[in-house]
Amino acid sequence: MTMACRPSMLAAAALLLPVAIGHAQVPATAPDVESARTCDAQVESVLLYQGRAAVTRKATVALTSGVWRLRFPGLPASVQPETVEARSSVGRILSVDFLAQSTVESPTTAEAQAIDAEIKRIERQLAETEDSLSGLRADQRRVESIGIRATADATATAGTSQLDITRLEALLKWTTDQQTRISTALRGAEQRADELRAQKSAAEVRRQQLGSMSSSVQSAEVVVAITESASADVRLSYLVERAGWEPTYSVRADPAAGTVRVEFDARVRQASGEDWHGVQLALSTAQPSRAAAPPPVTPWRVDVLQPMRPTPPGAVARSAKMAPAEVAEDAAPSDSAGRIGTAGDAVALSSDARIGGNGPAVTYQIPLPFDAASDSQASRRARIAAFDTKARFVHCAQPVAGDGAFLRATLVNGSSFNLLPGKCSAFVDSDFVGSAPFIGAAPNEEVSVFFGIDPSVTVRREEVERIDRQSGLFGGGIDTVSSYRISIMNGSGRTIDMELIDRRPVSGSDRIEVRVEDAKPRLSMADDYLAVSAPLGLLRWDLAVPPTRAGEDGMLVTWRTIVSRPKELDITPLPK
Repeated sequence: MTMACRPSMLAAAALLLPVAIGHAQVPATAPDVESARTCDAQVESVLLYQGRAAVTRKATVALTSGVWRLRFPGLPASVQPETVEARSSVGRILSVDFLAQSTVESPTTAEAQAIDAEIKRIERQLAETEDSLSGLRADQRRVESIGIRATADATATAGTSQLDITRLEALLKWTTDQQTRISTALRGAEQRADELRAQKSAAEVRRQQLGSMSSSVQSAEVVVAITESASADVRLSYLVERAGWEPTYSVRADPAAGTVRVEFDARVRQASGEDWHGVQLALSTAQPSRAAAPPPVTPWRVDVLQPMRPTPPGAVARSAKMAPAEVAEDAAPSDSAGRIGTAGDAVALSSDARIGGNGPAVTYQIPLPFDAASDSQASRRARIAAFDTKARFVHCAQPVAGDGAFLRATLVNGSSFNLLPGKCSAFVDSDFVGSAPFIGAAPNEEVSVFFGIDPSVTVRREEVERIDRQSGLFGGGIDTVSSYRISIMNGSGRTIDMELIDRRPVSGSDRIEVRVEDAKPRLSMADDYLAVSAPLGLLRWDLAVPPTRAGEDGMLVTWRTIVSRPKELDITPLPK
């Protein structure tokens, strides 16, 4: 990939420069071009994708008029050579070359060279497989979010003319099909990645038996033409592997105030081989290493006793177009005490990320300079946004299935951020209560989050009585009557809303009748319950539970179920 830069070629190129840069005079010869100047370029900015990172290094060099060769040494091993590009604040970039030079002499036998080529091939295949895994996991999160959202929307419109059962069934079937497809692809990709890692380890062992494997120093050379002496800011950008981010949330509930604080963070992992110190970080939802266009559909031919022709290798082209982040020219300095900005910077550095992008992908620009050493064992957080919002708190209890009343908050995403599907850590006040998936929400969209069991609320269920009695004309039938009671103790000191769920038997025969009588308080009349849950045999009460004083029994919920059938008909056992 390296291009030799001959003086005659560079001189000829320099003669053409006045046409491109306003007829300024450029020397016909370039005495400095033969000796490359090494640039001390620091990582300035990182645009982090969910499976790759676009890194930009900046070097400020004082150059006299002429054609200069600038060398950027120490590129990480994970760099993708075909993505290296450069730009300069003055002059014109003539060429950008990627160089890889061996640092130690290694055996040059045909066998050693073959193993070296095999290892490089396996590494390329492994990188592509890991990229595919990253994309599949992102697709899986999106499909899960769509399925959960479809169910929530159906619940919200249940019992109204807006509920389209046919469309809902089609959407749920699509979701199931997609989940099955993605799960199958994930298993195949994970198995393929494991196989490639094993192949790489075996190849490295064989290579070590032939002699020490040569390491290489990777660098880039940038040829730039300068018409007048100037200080030039030269930036080198490239994509690296083994870096990425995923959304994560801390959701903090304050039930007494009726508010929830949402902290939207990015969990950053990077093992690219180079450290990031005080970089301007941007996070993107794009996937630059996945094809921008669909693959071609190959013909399907049927012939007599002939197998189908396989698709030729390389028929599907891959694109890795990167877009380095726009960053501020001057990053906040860091002093020996760990300060990264002055008091005047505090407001700017602690603000929410800026949102960029006007297509299907979104970019979050992090205001605070970011540090991340290259370490495969560690991950770091970057704050994207934090906001407070009003929430409706409901205690959800279903004592027939398990003890405890779970606190649920329904809130509106009042920010301008699209909250992506991810992992959520839930807190009540300052107490951590557990982790759960977060389905995500668009701006102004509702989302529900559970905050674990509230220890101040207890719910106890018991079957009070069960009897069989004769029924029907001349006693030809049997009724099984079961009486139930639920007691609710509210020690929170305030009235709480509760969604209480239980069940009744569901008849599987037209000879068996089931009914519920004497429910106190009365069952819910909500449209979503009557349309969706009630036909399934679920019982629901929407309650306002006052605080329980010492010595009181709390709120009581009672009802009974009656199962009627002919005397000679045996039925399956009834649960308590």
